[in-house]
Amino acid sequence: MRKTLIAPAVLAVAAFALAGCSSSASGSADTPSGSASASASGTESWPSEITLALIPNEQVNDLVTSAAPLTDYLSKELGITVKGVVTKDYQAAVEAICAGQAQIAIADAGSLAAAQDQCGAYPVLQDVRYGASQYASEFFTNIDNASKYCTDTPVEATYPANGEKYLYCNGVASGDKNTGVGPVAVDALKNIKPGTKVAFGNTTSPAGYQLPVLALEKEGIKIDDLDQVPVTGNDNLIMAVYNGDAEVGFAYWDARSSIKTSEVPDIGKKVVVFGLSQMYPNGGVVIGKDVPADLRQKITDLMAGFSKVDPDTLKNIFGQTAWVPADPAAIDVARQVNKRFSGQ
Repeated sequence: MRKTLIAPAVLAVAAFALAGCSSSASGSADTPSGSASASASGTESWPSEITLALIPNEQVNDLVTSAAPLTDYLSKELGITVKGVVTKDYQAAVEAICAGQAQIAIADAGSLAAAQDQCGAYPVLQDVRYGASQYASEFFTNIDNASKYCTDTPVEATYPANGEKYLYCNGVASGDKNTGVGPVAVDALKNIKPGTKVAFGNTTSPAGYQLPVLALEKEGIKIDDLDQVPVTGNDNLIMAVYNGDAEVGFAYWDARSSIKTSEVPDIGKKVVVFGLSQMYPNGGVVIGKDVPADLRQKITDLMAGFSKVDPDTLKNIFGQTAWVPADPAAIDVARQVNKRFSGQ
């Protein structure tokens, strides 16, 4: 899942580190996109060129080229040039939007909230993954410790995204009923005693760190009293508990799917999910405040319809099936998480 922005943006051109631009346009990526001029749409307040900021994707080497079907589609339908660029990270994308260096950004929910708060940008769309625009953090342990965190016998349930069967307890899932909608059994976290080895993800990760910390604090548990095992990557969080390097871990629902059963055949039998956190919004699309309202609406409508135009690009590059209208209440959850972990 996309990581949350944790530092307030200080607008600086240097932070907008770009990996390149699409074949749709040429020119310096460090310069704000074109000035207002007449466009093919006949709307004279529209710029002749706009920039779409993308975030580095470890699974895609040349993100700009891979995302060209999207930028080409927008260019054709808008009648203006849409240039794709890659920023250094989520914070740089927010800085680019607020500085007018990019007019559109595809980012995480924390960045959508931050861009809105810092410079009046508009969160317009949210990602849909596995049929949902929000997700929970799952709390899991090794089967050897199940009796400590489960009030019932762990049961198998099918994870709909891949058809694999995994173990759950405390009513998190059963049979084919496995939605991943939280909160569920958050009070089971009270069984984590001081000194317990707990695997946490990067501090910028909502599922691996931020949501679990909020849940632990609500249950009166001080994370400084725990033996924290820092882990990078959801697959590694799962494996830390699988291997016994940590008694409890946290990741997105259901991160066990990131482990190939051909490599770890008993992953579904050895790691038990015993609870789910509150829901957190998926990332999405944010548009700069200076983009004319009619152009903003047109961009929103076109990107919302992209799943019907080129579902393969949407799935393979962005790991999702659709974009849906942003939910202000959901974005506010990200805003509150930002406030807790960065003082924004």
